[in-house]
Amino acid sequence: MRGSHSSVFDSELYSSLFTQPEMKQIWSDENLIRCWLEFEVTIARVQAELDIIPAQAAEEIASTCRSLDIDWERLAKETRIVGMAIKPLVDQITDAGTPLVKKYLHWGCTTQDLLDTALAMRMKQTLLLLRRQLMELGENLKTMALEHKATVMVARTNSVDASATTWGLQVSSYLSELTRHIHRLDNLYPTATTGLFGGAVGNLASVGHDGIATRNNLMKSLGLSKPIGMMNASQDNIVQVIQFFALVHGTLCRIANDVETMGRPSFAELREGEGGGGSSTMPHKTNPRASNMIQTLSRMGWMYASGATNLLDQQDVRAASMRVLNWSLVPESALSLSTSLERACRLIAHLVVDKQKMRDNFSASKNFIMSESVSMRLADKIGRDQGYHIMKTLVKEADGTQDLQQLVLGNAQIRETLTEEEIVAACDPLSYLGCNDALIDETLAFFDATDKNITK
Repeated sequence: MRGSHSSVFDSELYSSLFTQPEMKQIWSDENLIRCWLEFEVTIARVQAELDIIPAQAAEEIASTCRSLDIDWERLAKETRIVGMAIKPLVDQITDAGTPLVKKYLHWGCTTQDLLDTALAMRMKQTLLLLRRQLMELGENLKTMALEHKATVMVARTNSVDASATTWGLQVSSYLSELTRHIHRLDNLYPTATTGLFGGAVGNLASVGHDGIATRNNLMKSLGLSKPIGMMNASQDNIVQVIQFFALVHGTLCRIANDVETMGRPSFAELREGEGGGGSSTMPHKTNPRASNMIQTLSRMGWMYASGATNLLDQQDVRAASMRVLNWSLVPESALSLSTSLERACRLIAHLVVDKQKMRDNFSASKNFIMSESVSMRLADKIGRDQGYHIMKTLVKEADGTQDLQQLVLGNAQIRETLTEEEIVAACDPLSYLGCNDALIDETLAFFDATDKNITK
Protein backbone atom coordinates (compact mmCIF):
# COMPACT_ATOMS: atom_id res chain seq x y z
CA MET A 1 0.00 0.00 0.00
CA ARG A 2 1.31 3.45 -0.91
CA GLY A 3 2.78 5.36 2.00
CA SER A 4 2.90 2.31 4.29
CA HIS A 5 6.68 2.14 4.78
CA SER A 6 7.95 3.43 8.11
CA SER A 7 11.76 3.30 7.69
CA VAL A 8 13.60 6.19 6.00
CA PHE A 9 15.47 3.56 3.97
CA ASP A 10 12.24 2.35 2.31
CA SER A 11 10.01 5.40 2.65
CA GLU A 12 8.56 6.75 -0.59
CA LEU A 13 9.20 10.26 0.75
CA TYR A 14 12.66 9.91 2.25
CA SER A 15 14.43 6.85 0.82
CA SER A 16 16.12 8.84 -1.95
CA LEU A 17 17.81 10.95 0.73
CA PHE A 18 19.08 7.96 2.72
CA THR A 19 19.90 5.35 0.08
CA GLN A 20 22.25 4.91 -2.84
CA PRO A 21 20.72 2.67 -5.56
CA GLU A 22 23.61 0.21 -5.98
CA MET A 23 24.11 -0.18 -2.24
CA LYS A 24 20.39 -0.64 -1.70
CA GLN A 25 20.42 -3.48 -4.24
CA ILE A 26 23.40 -5.11 -2.49
CA TRP A 27 21.45 -5.28 0.78
CA SER A 28 18.11 -6.17 -0.76
CA ASP A 29 16.27 -9.41 0.04
CA GLU A 30 16.63 -10.34 -3.61
CA ASN A 31 20.43 -10.22 -3.43
CA LEU A 32 20.42 -12.01 -0.08
CA ILE A 33 18.50 -14.95 -1.59
CA ARG A 34 20.77 -14.91 -4.63
CA CYS A 35 23.82 -15.25 -2.36
CA TRP A 36 22.22 -18.12 -0.43
CA LEU A 37 21.39 -19.92 -3.67
CA GLU A 38 24.91 -19.34 -4.96
CA PHE A 39 26.26 -20.83 -1.74
CA GLU A 40 24.12 -23.98 -2.15
CA VAL A 41 25.16 -24.39 -5.78
CA THR A 42 28.83 -23.85 -5.01
CA ILE A 43 29.07 -26.08 -1.93
CA ALA A 44 27.40 -28.89 -3.89
CA ARG A 45 29.86 -28.52 -6.78
CA VAL A 46 32.86 -28.41 -4.43
CA GLN A 47 31.64 -31.51 -2.56
CA ALA A 48 31.08 -33.32 -5.83
CA GLU A 49 34.64 -32.53 -6.91
CA LEU A 50 35.83 -34.06 -3.62
CA ASP A 51 33.56 -37.13 -4.12
CA ILE A 52 31.55 -36.27 -1.02
CA ILE A 53 28.27 -36.21 -2.99
CA PRO A 54 27.50 -37.54 -6.51
CA ALA A 55 28.31 -35.22 -9.42
CA GLN A 56 24.76 -35.72 -10.72
CA ALA A 57 23.39 -34.43 -7.42
CA ALA A 58 25.46 -31.24 -7.73
CA GLU A 59 24.19 -30.69 -11.27
CA GLU A 60 20.57 -31.15 -10.23
CA ILE A 61 21.00 -28.88 -7.21
CA ALA A 62 22.43 -26.18 -9.48
CA SER A 63 19.61 -26.58 -11.98
CA THR A 64 16.95 -26.43 -9.27
CA CYS A 65 18.45 -23.36 -7.57
CA ARG A 66 18.81 -21.46 -10.83
CA SER A 67 15.24 -22.13 -11.95
CA LEU A 68 13.63 -21.73 -8.53
CA ASP A 69 10.60 -19.44 -8.44
CA ILE A 70 10.68 -18.12 -4.89
CA ASP A 71 7.36 -18.13 -3.07
CA TRP A 72 8.00 -14.96 -1.08
CA GLU A 73 4.77 -15.11 0.89
CA ARG A 74 5.52 -18.66 2.03
CA LEU A 75 9.12 -17.75 2.77
CA ALA A 76 8.08 -14.82 4.98
CA LYS A 77 5.42 -16.86 6.78
CA GLU A 78 7.76 -19.75 7.56
CA THR A 79 10.55 -17.37 8.59
CA ARG A 80 8.25 -15.88 11.22
CA ILE A 81 7.80 -19.40 12.62
CA VAL A 82 11.41 -20.60 12.41
CA GLY A 83 13.10 -17.28 13.20
CA MET A 84 15.62 -17.67 10.36
CA ALA A 85 14.99 -17.79 6.62
CA ILE A 86 17.52 -20.51 5.71
CA LYS A 87 15.42 -23.61 6.49
CA PRO A 88 12.33 -22.18 4.75
CA LEU A 89 14.45 -21.52 1.65
CA VAL A 90 16.04 -24.98 1.77
CA ASP A 91 12.54 -26.45 2.05
CA GLN A 92 11.44 -24.62 -1.11
CA ILE A 93 14.48 -25.86 -3.02
CA THR A 94 13.89 -29.39 -1.77
CA ASP A 95 10.21 -29.28 -2.72
CA ALA A 96 11.13 -28.18 -6.24
CA GLY A 97 13.98 -30.65 -6.62
CA THR A 98 14.62 -34.20 -7.69
CA PRO A 99 15.27 -37.11 -5.31
CA LEU A 100 19.00 -36.37 -5.51
CA VAL A 101 18.35 -32.74 -4.57
CA LYS A 102 16.23 -33.85 -1.63
CA LYS A 103 19.01 -36.20 -0.48
CA TYR A 104 22.14 -34.06 -0.91
CA LEU A 105 21.10 -30.38 -0.76
CA HIS A 106 22.68 -28.45 2.15
CA TRP A 107 24.99 -31.41 2.86
CA GLY A 108 26.95 -30.86 6.06
CA CYS A 109 25.85 -27.22 6.29
CA THR A 110 24.25 -25.27 9.08
CA THR A 111 22.25 -22.06 8.99
CA GLN A 112 25.15 -19.96 10.18
CA ASP A 113 27.34 -21.11 7.30
CA LEU A 114 24.93 -19.50 4.86
CA LEU A 115 24.26 -16.44 7.01
CA ASP A 116 27.89 -15.53 7.56
CA THR A 117 29.12 -16.45 4.09
CA ALA A 118 26.34 -14.48 2.41
CA LEU A 119 27.23 -11.58 4.71
CA ALA A 120 30.84 -11.81 3.52
CA MET A 121 29.71 -11.95 -0.11
CA ARG A 122 27.66 -8.79 0.29
CA MET A 123 30.41 -7.15 2.33
CA LYS A 124 32.73 -7.74 -0.60
CA GLN A 125 30.25 -6.06 -2.94
CA THR A 126 29.87 -3.23 -0.42
CA LEU A 127 33.58 -2.53 -0.01
CA LEU A 128 34.18 -2.60 -3.77
CA LEU A 129 31.42 -0.03 -4.27
CA LEU A 130 32.64 2.15 -1.39
CA ARG A 131 36.21 2.07 -2.67
CA ARG A 132 35.04 3.22 -6.09
CA GLN A 133 33.11 6.05 -4.45
CA LEU A 134 36.10 7.04 -2.31
CA MET A 135 38.28 7.20 -5.42
CA GLU A 136 35.67 9.30 -7.25
CA LEU A 137 35.47 11.77 -4.38
CA GLY A 138 39.25 11.80 -4.21
CA GLU A 139 39.50 12.76 -7.89
CA ASN A 140 37.02 15.59 -7.35
CA LEU A 141 39.00 16.89 -4.38
CA LYS A 142 42.25 16.60 -6.34
CA THR A 143 40.80 18.70 -9.17
CA MET A 144 39.61 21.35 -6.73
CA ALA A 145 42.92 21.43 -4.83
CA LEU A 146 44.83 22.03 -8.06
CA GLU A 147 42.40 24.69 -9.28
CA HIS A 148 42.61 26.61 -6.01
CA LYS A 149 46.27 26.07 -5.18
CA ALA A 150 46.78 29.85 -4.99
CA THR A 151 43.26 30.89 -3.90
CA VAL A 152 44.21 32.74 -0.73
CA MET A 153 41.77 32.71 2.18
CA VAL A 154 41.55 33.28 5.91
CA ALA A 155 42.58 30.24 7.94
CA ARG A 156 40.50 29.88 11.08
CA THR A 157 41.40 28.00 14.25
CA ASN A 158 38.96 27.54 17.13
CA SER A 159 36.44 29.40 14.93
CA VAL A 160 38.59 32.56 15.00
CA ASP A 161 40.53 34.17 12.13
CA ALA A 162 44.11 32.94 12.49
CA SER A 163 46.39 33.50 9.49
CA ALA A 164 46.58 33.08 5.74
CA THR A 165 46.14 29.84 3.83
CA THR A 166 44.66 28.71 0.51
CA TRP A 167 41.48 26.89 -0.30
CA GLY A 168 43.60 24.42 -2.23
CA LEU A 169 45.56 23.50 0.90
CA GLN A 170 42.37 23.15 2.93
CA VAL A 171 40.89 20.84 0.30
CA SER A 172 44.10 18.82 0.16
CA SER A 173 43.72 18.09 3.87
CA TYR A 174 40.38 16.41 3.12
CA LEU A 175 42.06 14.43 0.35
CA SER A 176 44.84 13.29 2.68
CA GLU A 177 42.29 11.84 5.12
CA LEU A 178 40.35 10.23 2.29
CA THR A 179 43.49 8.57 0.94
CA ARG A 180 44.24 7.09 4.35
CA HIS A 181 40.68 5.73 4.43
CA ILE A 182 41.29 3.98 1.10
CA HIS A 183 44.40 2.37 2.55
CA ARG A 184 42.42 1.32 5.64
CA LEU A 185 39.77 -0.25 3.42
CA ASP A 186 42.41 -2.19 1.51
CA ASN A 187 43.93 -3.44 4.75
CA LEU A 188 40.66 -4.64 6.26
CA TYR A 189 39.27 -6.05 3.00
CA PRO A 190 40.72 -9.59 3.38
CA THR A 191 39.33 -10.13 6.89
CA ALA A 192 36.05 -8.35 6.17
CA THR A 193 35.35 -10.76 3.29
CA THR A 194 35.93 -13.97 5.26
CA GLY A 195 33.24 -16.60 4.78
CA LEU A 196 32.24 -19.46 7.07
CA PHE A 197 31.79 -23.19 6.68
CA GLY A 198 31.95 -25.20 9.88
CA GLY A 199 28.83 -27.27 10.20
CA ALA A 200 26.71 -27.51 13.32
CA VAL A 201 29.33 -26.64 15.94
CA GLY A 202 32.19 -25.42 13.78
CA ASN A 203 34.34 -28.58 13.73
CA LEU A 204 33.33 -29.78 10.23
CA ALA A 205 32.32 -33.15 11.66
CA SER A 206 29.49 -33.51 9.11
CA VAL A 207 31.95 -33.74 6.20
CA GLY A 208 34.70 -35.62 8.03
CA HIS A 209 38.32 -35.54 6.91
CA ASP A 210 37.44 -33.56 3.77
CA GLY A 211 36.14 -30.66 5.86
CA ILE A 212 39.14 -28.35 5.50
CA ALA A 213 39.39 -28.99 1.76
CA THR A 214 35.66 -28.37 1.38
CA ARG A 215 35.88 -25.11 3.30
CA ASN A 216 38.95 -23.83 1.44
CA ASN A 217 37.65 -24.76 -2.01
CA LEU A 218 34.28 -23.20 -1.22
CA MET A 219 35.83 -19.89 -0.20
CA LYS A 220 38.12 -19.85 -3.23
CA SER A 221 35.17 -20.50 -5.54
CA LEU A 222 33.15 -17.69 -3.95
CA GLY A 223 36.09 -15.25 -4.06
CA LEU A 224 36.23 -14.96 -0.28
CA SER A 225 38.96 -15.27 2.32
CA LYS A 226 39.09 -18.59 4.15
CA PRO A 227 38.59 -18.54 7.92
CA ILE A 228 41.42 -19.53 10.23
CA GLY A 229 40.32 -22.01 12.84
CA MET A 230 36.80 -21.88 14.25
CA MET A 231 35.04 -18.52 13.81
CA ASN A 232 31.43 -19.35 14.67
CA ALA A 233 31.27 -17.00 17.67
CA SER A 234 33.41 -14.26 16.09
CA GLN A 235 32.00 -11.03 14.72
CA ASP A 236 35.07 -8.83 15.15
CA ASN A 237 35.57 -8.55 11.38
CA ILE A 238 32.10 -7.03 10.97
CA VAL A 239 32.52 -4.68 13.91
CA GLN A 240 35.80 -3.44 12.42
CA VAL A 241 34.09 -2.57 9.13
CA ILE A 242 31.26 -0.61 10.78
CA GLN A 243 33.77 1.33 12.85
CA PHE A 244 35.83 1.99 9.73
CA PHE A 245 32.69 3.46 8.19
CA ALA A 246 32.56 5.85 11.16
CA LEU A 247 36.05 7.14 10.35
CA VAL A 248 35.04 7.97 6.78
CA HIS A 249 31.93 9.72 8.09
CA GLY A 250 34.25 11.91 10.17
CA THR A 251 35.98 13.24 7.06
CA LEU A 252 32.70 13.76 5.18
CA CYS A 253 31.17 15.58 8.15
CA ARG A 254 34.22 17.83 8.38
CA ILE A 255 33.82 18.80 4.74
CA ALA A 256 30.10 19.46 5.26
CA ASN A 257 30.78 21.54 8.37
CA ASP A 258 33.28 23.73 6.51
CA VAL A 259 30.99 24.22 3.51
CA GLU A 260 28.09 25.11 5.80
CA THR A 261 30.14 27.54 7.89
CA MET A 262 31.95 29.18 4.99
CA GLY A 263 28.63 29.53 3.18
CA ARG A 264 27.09 31.75 5.84
CA PRO A 265 26.24 35.20 4.44
CA SER A 266 28.78 36.78 6.80
CA PHE A 267 31.51 34.71 5.09
CA ALA A 268 29.95 33.92 1.67
CA GLU A 269 33.12 32.16 0.53
CA LEU A 270 31.41 28.95 -0.61
CA ARG A 271 27.97 28.09 -1.92
CA GLU A 272 26.33 24.77 -2.69
CA GLY A 273 25.64 24.75 -6.40
CA GLU A 274 23.21 21.86 -6.82
CA GLY A 275 20.10 24.00 -6.36
CA GLY A 276 17.18 23.31 -4.04
CA GLY A 277 17.19 23.89 -0.31
CA GLY A 278 14.60 26.66 -0.44
CA SER A 279 12.64 27.85 2.58
CA SER A 280 8.86 27.40 2.77
CA THR A 281 8.46 30.89 4.22
CA MET A 282 11.55 33.01 3.46
CA PRO A 283 11.94 33.69 -0.28
CA HIS A 284 15.56 34.84 0.04
CA LYS A 285 16.80 31.72 1.83
CA THR A 286 18.65 28.76 0.32
CA ASN A 287 19.57 26.10 2.84
CA PRO A 288 22.76 23.97 2.53
CA ARG A 289 20.86 20.71 2.15
CA ALA A 290 23.79 18.62 0.90
CA SER A 291 25.87 19.58 3.92
CA ASN A 292 22.90 19.02 6.21
CA MET A 293 22.32 15.49 4.90
CA ILE A 294 26.00 14.56 5.11
CA GLN A 295 25.99 15.73 8.74
CA THR A 296 22.86 13.70 9.44
CA LEU A 297 24.24 10.55 7.80
CA SER A 298 27.48 10.95 9.74
CA ARG A 299 25.61 11.00 13.01
CA MET A 300 23.78 7.86 11.96
CA GLY A 301 27.09 6.20 11.08
CA TRP A 302 28.55 7.04 14.48
CA MET A 303 25.42 5.66 16.13
CA TYR A 304 25.85 2.36 14.29
CA ALA A 305 29.54 2.27 15.22
CA SER A 306 28.78 2.76 18.89
CA GLY A 307 26.33 -0.13 18.78
CA ALA A 308 28.45 -2.47 16.68
CA THR A 309 30.44 -3.87 19.61
CA ASN A 310 27.21 -5.49 20.82
CA LEU A 311 27.87 -8.08 18.10
CA LEU A 312 30.83 -9.28 20.18
CA ASP A 313 28.57 -10.22 23.09
CA GLN A 314 28.69 -13.96 22.37
CA GLN A 315 28.98 -17.15 24.36
CA ASP A 316 29.65 -20.85 23.74
CA VAL A 317 30.08 -21.92 20.11
CA ARG A 318 27.65 -19.28 18.91
CA ALA A 319 24.57 -17.33 19.92
CA ALA A 320 21.89 -15.97 17.63
CA SER A 321 20.46 -12.99 19.48
CA MET A 322 23.47 -10.68 19.08
CA ARG A 323 24.25 -11.90 15.56
CA VAL A 324 20.75 -10.92 14.40
CA LEU A 325 21.75 -7.30 15.08
CA ASN A 326 23.95 -7.38 11.98
CA TRP A 327 20.82 -7.77 9.86
CA SER A 328 20.13 -4.12 10.70
CA LEU A 329 23.50 -2.62 11.64
CA VAL A 330 25.44 -3.69 8.55
CA PRO A 331 22.94 -2.77 5.79
CA GLU A 332 21.97 0.54 7.39
CA SER A 333 25.56 1.56 8.12
CA ALA A 334 26.58 0.67 4.56
CA LEU A 335 23.66 2.61 3.08
CA SER A 336 24.41 5.63 5.25
CA LEU A 337 28.03 5.80 4.16
CA SER A 338 27.44 5.11 0.48
CA THR A 339 24.69 7.73 0.35
CA SER A 340 26.91 10.26 2.12
CA LEU A 341 29.78 9.60 -0.31
CA GLU A 342 27.46 10.05 -3.27
CA ARG A 343 26.17 13.33 -1.81
CA ALA A 344 29.71 14.53 -1.06
CA CYS A 345 30.77 13.85 -4.66
CA ARG A 346 27.92 15.99 -5.95
CA LEU A 347 28.63 18.66 -3.36
CA ILE A 348 32.28 19.04 -4.39
CA ALA A 349 31.53 18.77 -8.11
CA HIS A 350 29.02 21.64 -7.93
CA LEU A 351 30.62 23.74 -5.18
CA VAL A 352 30.81 27.45 -6.00
CA VAL A 353 34.01 29.04 -4.68
CA ASP A 354 34.07 32.86 -4.42
CA LYS A 355 37.77 33.71 -4.70
CA GLN A 356 37.23 37.43 -4.33
CA LYS A 357 35.14 37.04 -1.20
CA MET A 358 37.83 34.84 0.31
CA ARG A 359 40.35 37.62 -0.32
CA ASP A 360 38.02 40.36 0.90
CA ASN A 361 37.41 38.60 4.20
CA PHE A 362 40.90 39.50 5.39
CA SER A 363 39.40 42.95 6.02
CA ALA A 364 37.11 41.51 8.71
CA SER A 365 40.07 41.70 11.09
CA LYS A 366 41.51 44.75 9.32
CA ASN A 367 44.23 42.37 8.18
CA PHE A 368 45.35 41.87 11.79
CA ILE A 369 45.63 38.16 11.04
CA MET A 370 48.87 39.03 9.22
CA SER A 371 50.41 40.08 12.54
CA GLU A 372 52.40 36.86 12.81
CA SER A 373 53.88 37.51 9.39
CA VAL A 374 55.10 40.96 10.48
CA SER A 375 56.34 39.69 13.85
CA MET A 376 58.40 36.98 12.11
CA ARG A 377 59.96 39.62 9.83
CA LEU A 378 60.88 41.53 12.96
CA ALA A 379 62.14 38.36 14.63
CA ASP A 380 64.71 37.88 11.88
CA LYS A 381 66.31 41.16 12.95
CA ILE A 382 65.56 41.73 16.63
CA GLY A 383 64.54 38.27 17.95
CA ARG A 384 61.23 36.44 18.20
CA ASP A 385 60.27 37.53 21.72
CA GLN A 386 60.83 41.23 21.12
CA GLY A 387 59.17 41.16 17.71
CA TYR A 388 56.13 39.33 19.14
CA HIS A 389 55.66 41.81 22.00
CA ILE A 390 55.96 44.84 19.71
CA MET A 391 53.17 43.49 17.52
CA LYS A 392 51.09 42.34 20.50
CA THR A 393 51.18 45.85 21.97
CA LEU A 394 50.47 47.47 18.62
CA VAL A 395 47.37 45.35 17.96
CA LYS A 396 46.13 45.64 21.55
CA GLU A 397 46.27 49.43 21.51
CA ALA A 398 44.70 49.83 18.04
CA ASP A 399 41.51 51.92 18.02
CA GLY A 400 39.97 50.16 14.98
CA THR A 401 40.34 53.03 12.54
CA GLN A 402 43.39 51.63 10.72
CA ASP A 403 44.26 48.31 9.18
CA LEU A 404 47.41 46.39 10.06
CA GLN A 405 49.54 47.82 7.27
CA GLN A 406 48.63 51.41 8.21
CA LEU A 407 49.40 50.73 11.87
CA VAL A 408 52.76 49.14 11.14
CA LEU A 409 53.81 51.84 8.68
CA GLY A 410 52.95 54.45 11.30
CA ASN A 411 54.95 52.79 14.09
CA ALA A 412 58.36 54.39 14.55
CA GLN A 413 59.84 51.43 16.43
CA ILE A 414 59.00 49.04 13.58
CA ARG A 415 60.09 51.51 10.89
CA GLU A 416 63.54 51.54 12.48
CA THR A 417 63.76 47.82 11.75
CA LEU A 418 61.75 47.19 8.56
CA THR A 419 61.59 49.08 5.28
CA GLU A 420 58.28 50.09 3.74
CA GLU A 421 58.70 47.39 1.10
CA GLU A 422 59.28 44.74 3.77
CA ILE A 423 56.22 45.90 5.69
CA VAL A 424 53.96 45.88 2.62
CA ALA A 425 55.22 42.43 1.68
CA ALA A 426 54.67 41.09 5.21
CA CYS A 427 51.07 42.33 5.19
CA ASP A 428 50.32 40.58 1.89
CA PRO A 429 48.69 37.15 2.50
CA LEU A 430 50.35 35.71 -0.60
CA SER A 431 53.75 36.29 0.99
CA TYR A 432 52.96 34.14 4.02
CA LEU A 433 51.85 30.82 2.62
CA GLY A 434 54.95 28.89 3.66
CA CYS A 435 55.15 25.44 2.04
CA ASN A 436 51.62 25.66 0.62
CA ASP A 437 52.49 24.32 -2.82
CA ALA A 438 54.76 21.56 -1.54
CA LEU A 439 52.15 20.36 0.96
CA ILE A 440 49.49 20.21 -1.74
CA ASP A 441 51.85 18.45 -4.14
CA GLU A 442 52.83 15.73 -1.67
CA THR A 443 49.16 15.13 -0.81
CA LEU A 444 48.27 14.75 -4.47
CA ALA A 445 51.21 12.39 -4.95
CA PHE A 446 50.02 10.37 -1.94
CA PHE A 447 46.59 10.00 -3.55
CA ASP A 448 47.98 9.32 -7.03
CA ALA A 449 50.19 6.54 -5.66
CA THR A 450 47.12 4.70 -4.39
CA ASP A 451 46.24 1.70 -6.51
CA LYS A 452 43.49 2.90 -8.82
CA ASN A 453 42.22 -0.63 -9.40
CA ILE A 454 39.38 -1.85 -7.24
CA THR A 455 40.62 -4.31 -4.62
CA LYS A 456 40.42 -7.90 -5.83
